[in-house]
Amino acid sequence: MHRQFNRGSVAPLALLFTLVSMSFTVAYLKNSFSQSAMEKYRYAEWRALYAAEAGLNDVGVIILPQITSDTLLLENGVDYGKDENDQPVGLYKDIACSTRLQINSTRKEYIAYATGVAEYTTPSGTDVSIERRVYTTMVPKGFEEFMYFTDVEAPIGPGNTGVVNFGAGDQLEGKVHTNGDMVFSNYGCPEFSGEVNITFEAIENGGGIGSWGACSDDIFEDDDGNTILDTVSTIIFPPNNSAENARQHATRTFVADDKIFRPGKKDTMMMTEINFVSGGYWVAQWWYNIPPVGSPPAEYDFFWDSSTGSPYTPAAGNTRFGLSNEFDDATGAYEPQNMLILSTSDAGGDNIRAEIVDLVNAGDEILIQNEAGTKTASFAVNFVTDSDEKIQIFFTPLDLEYFSVDGNGFSDNEQVTFINTSASTGLNQDVEWNTYHFYHDHLDNGIEFCEAGRIQHFDFDYWTAGGTACDIFSCPDQIYNSEYVYMSRSFFAKGNSPQVLYVQGGQVLVRGIVDGMYTIVTDDFTEYRRHDDNDVIDRVWGNIWLIDDVVFSDSYGNGAVIHPMDGGTANVLGLIAGGSVIVANTRPNGAHGQQYGADIQINAAILAMNGGFLSHYWQNSLLGYHNWNDGLGFGIIADGRGGHRNHYRSDEQSGIYTGDDDHRGTVHLWGSIVQFKRGYMNRNFPGPYNVSPGVGYSKDYHYDWNLQLKPPPYFPDLQSSDNTVMLKMASYGEANSIE
Repeated sequence: MHRQFNRGSVAPLALLFTLVSMSFTVAYLKNSFSQSAMEKYRYAEWRALYAAEAGLNDVGVIILPQITSDTLLLENGVDYGKDENDQPVGLYKDIACSTRLQINSTRKEYIAYATGVAEYTTPSGTDVSIERRVYTTMVPKGFEEFMYFTDVEAPIGPGNTGVVNFGAGDQLEGKVHTNGDMVFSNYGCPEFSGEVNITFEAIENGGGIGSWGACSDDIFEDDDGNTILDTVSTIIFPPNNSAENARQHATRTFVADDKIFRPGKKDTMMMTEINFVSGGYWVAQWWYNIPPVGSPPAEYDFFWDSSTGSPYTPAAGNTRFGLSNEFDDATGAYEPQNMLILSTSDAGGDNIRAEIVDLVNAGDEILIQNEAGTKTASFAVNFVTDSDEKIQIFFTPLDLEYFSVDGNGFSDNEQVTFINTSASTGLNQDVEWNTYHFYHDHLDNGIEFCEAGRIQHFDFDYWTAGGTACDIFSCPDQIYNSEYVYMSRSFFAKGNSPQVLYVQGGQVLVRGIVDGMYTIVTDDFTEYRRHDDNDVIDRVWGNIWLIDDVVFSDSYGNGAVIHPMDGGTANVLGLIAGGSVIVANTRPNGAHGQQYGADIQINAAILAMNGGFLSHYWQNSLLGYHNWNDGLGFGIIADGRGGHRNHYRSDEQSGIYTGDDDHRGTVHLWGSIVQFKRGYMNRNFPGPYNVSPGVGYSKDYHYDWNLQLKPPPYFPDLQSSDNTVMLKMASYGEANSIE
């Protein structure tokens, strides 16, 4: 009998299953271990990202508006937040802030970076540090973003009634803001189609909405019933820092104040014209005096003859001392002299014998000075003799006083000016309208001065040089070649970059077809010595006068711009006036009740620093309201010349008037209006111009949406009441750690 033994397979199988099970267990444990490590890693990444974003928001965005140069903060880091274990979520560090110019723009871009760090320990005990880096770019908000902005919601201009409100005639598309109080009409309500801002500060002072009139708060609802009214911080106005920045970055500067405050000479102002055309712009300048204008200056130009010896007759246009004309270098003075010898013709070749003999009398104080005012000689006159070739003015030798900055005498052939400082200074009878009240509406007390919101002028003698049938529009050559020309009409190409045109110390006339990217900026005001009295100081404001249409080269025939949704325009114009932007009383602009033309089309972002955007209504052809003494209950409301302009008539002729109607049409504007106070555009019943239709324009205002994408060169940024620039986010994202 055989015994059978079966070899067992259970043990090997059990061992096999055990090994397989162990491998699965190991794999599972390994996978679980890896998942745990991965979760810790991912969690740390998110914590680092949150810390970086916290650094950007807590520090970067706060500091960014205040930086003046590249700045790196918190290199060692700051803990941020608490996690579920009451430990820091992470830390943020290396807050890097900087600026750079935006592409194809003159406006800065502000950039901030922040790094976030989070740490953890792996299951194997390894310490790991994770970094994430984020950034944001921000750009300044600019005044060009407003369809309508006022610092004070009050009127500005001659004949000021102190009353202004929003009514049925106000249809404003785009953003509206006032630092003051909004007042609404009792006879109709405005239409707003964009955001409307009032300020916290105005509300705290009991304002913001001054009076609802016939309106209610539903005027601030959009088509879906949502409110468009918002409350924001006060915006600093005027933006002096930004305007000065524009001046400092001027592409071209046209100087208009180099003939004021010259020693021994009367002050003379300059008017500049900028006429835009395809490919660039034309510029011309004329000199003018603001009445009251004194008698012709008792001064004549000569060339100095430094020859020494006996008192011979000087050459034509020359002058010298006699007896010897010797200058002593050791003492820095002339040897004793007893006469000044003048040629009977001056440096310009004009015969001045009779004028000087008639002008100079015994006892008069005579001043001789060079053009720079660094060399002067003076004496008192004893008597005068003359002949066909020379004039001899005698004085006591000891009376001659000489001063020189460099210690030298007058140079040979150096231009000098002969000035009789004792000559009488009555008013010049050859100057039209030469009366104080035609040009000034403040007290003539030597203390007060012209203000930005009161009567202003552009039509001085240069403007009427063409006579009764000619003006700058019909006979330009007569104006551009007149005796008043200071800078001949010159062409400037637009170039390939944005242009800032700075008119220094004067007013400017603007018109034309804009082909390019431009900003025109003026000074706030320029002080000058009044022509009839050098001891009285007055001001001329940096006004921008629109004398005809100013539109883009690709605008439609009605003046409308091509908006971005239709492809947009490459053209832009900013007008930054230190005073006001004024629609001038000219024939193309509808003067004399539209007898020669009507309306004005404007494509521009307008900013009036100390005045407003207004019409030239105080020069008008209304029968009863054209003179300086009409309606004095509201101050001086007119300049008296409206009936003698468009076309020119002398002040000796009767004016031509248009009864109750000097309505000039409509202001068609596509752009932006920013002003200190709201300028009057139309004046009629009731008020100081108590007739209808009165004088001025209807309004047709539209926002140019291209300004959101392409502001004018160096157009002012917005600043809040703490003097920091107001920024808006342009982009945000995660950056490479090496950025």
